[in-house]
Amino acid sequence: MKPASEMPETTTPNTGFWSRIVDTRKPFDIEGIPLWLYALNTVLAVGILALGQLPVAGVAGAFSVLWAIGLFFFAIGERVRILKALLGGGLVVAWAGAAFFARWGLIGPEDVEYLQAQIIDNRFLYFVLAALVSSSVLSVETAVLKRALASYAPIVLGGLILAAAFGLFTGTLVGIPADRVVTMFFLPIMGGGAGGGALPMSEVYADVTGGSALDYFNYAIGVLTLGNITAILIAALIYQIGTRFRYLSGDGKLVRGEEQFSVGTEAVDEAKVNTHSAMIFVVCVLLAGITLATFTPLHFFAWVTIIAVVLNLTRAVSPVMRASLRRLSAWGLRAFLVTILVAFGLTADFDVIFGLLAPGNLLVIVSIVTGAALGAGITSHFVKLYPLEGALTGGLCMADAGGSGDLQVLSAARRIVLYPYSQLSSRVGGAFVLILANYLFAVFV
Repeated sequence: MKPASEMPETTTPNTGFWSRIVDTRKPFDIEGIPLWLYALNTVLAVGILALGQLPVAGVAGAFSVLWAIGLFFFAIGERVRILKALLGGGLVVAWAGAAFFARWGLIGPEDVEYLQAQIIDNRFLYFVLAALVSSSVLSVETAVLKRALASYAPIVLGGLILAAAFGLFTGTLVGIPADRVVTMFFLPIMGGGAGGGALPMSEVYADVTGGSALDYFNYAIGVLTLGNITAILIAALIYQIGTRFRYLSGDGKLVRGEEQFSVGTEAVDEAKVNTHSAMIFVVCVLLAGITLATFTPLHFFAWVTIIAVVLNLTRAVSPVMRASLRRLSAWGLRAFLVTILVAFGLTADFDVIFGLLAPGNLLVIVSIVTGAALGAGITSHFVKLYPLEGALTGGLCMADAGGSGDLQVLSAARRIVLYPYSQLSSRVGGAFVLILANYLFAVFV
């Protein structure tokens, strides 16, 4: 359940010292926005803040400020190679940039409170996240989803079980309680990235436990970032293992003796694609989830996921509506997801984040990611899948930072052809972890 920027690339040669630092193939703009327009928005946003007129400008002013901060850092995260390789790209860098922005006192506490009220307190993020979750699940072809639930799901489940077991064992050794290992380490790492995982999971945490969604998210994103780095390093090791032990590897093929399936899209008449109808569809799914949640212990985001899965399996949603949802999600993610991450990042607690670098915490993170890879790899052997490819797709692609993390993991293992399978992990596997979180928070917190 995790998002990535899909910007077109130019044909500028990507060689030389500077190109090894910055991806020069990216267009010279701010994620599709002309530089002059971004600069104008930034100047006006700074003026509104300096004049103390942010509340007067209302939601338009809030978006202007959040875009000015977020898109700048997002563009850096997408272009600077080491940031994209280690942190997972623009979304995490936008969150981190906003955190430093507030820590340096470049924006006052009153303005921070107002910005968060416009995005978080008024539940605007609910709509964005419902669009992300529902479009992610429905974008998987029905045949692929059925196949995944029947044969691919076991390797994801094997990765989850061993990830939890390794994490709990290491937590016992380093003195971290089991409830904390599960809720503050296992769930964020295995939840499917920032946008589709940590964000809705933080809302589930707040609803089930009464705690702060902001505090949980700001901790979780630090955990999953370190988990992403670990996953990339293990993927590089898997590549080396595959070259030495050929019988463990399918050289990019997952299924033994069978043709691979892919995650594709149906051909539709683009003239019929309608984001307005998709928006109403998302609202209906969200309200249905909220309604069902009032009669059951499940959080409404879990219900949103279940509804999307049922609609997919029953083919109740037309190809045109699926295409409309994909377009709405792509537009909404680029327009608004960065603003949500900035709003969360403005109150990040650096003491908590730096505390993750303690040896005990790092050992737990490494053990969970390692367990995910081993669990998925071992299970793959018993369901006629290649172990190394299974470890990558069903394990590490569950434990990385989302869509961009999938690309980094598979690139490190020289198995980019497996990307369709990684999407099943991110979307379907991440959705399962989101549902699981509803129960685990209730049990352990």
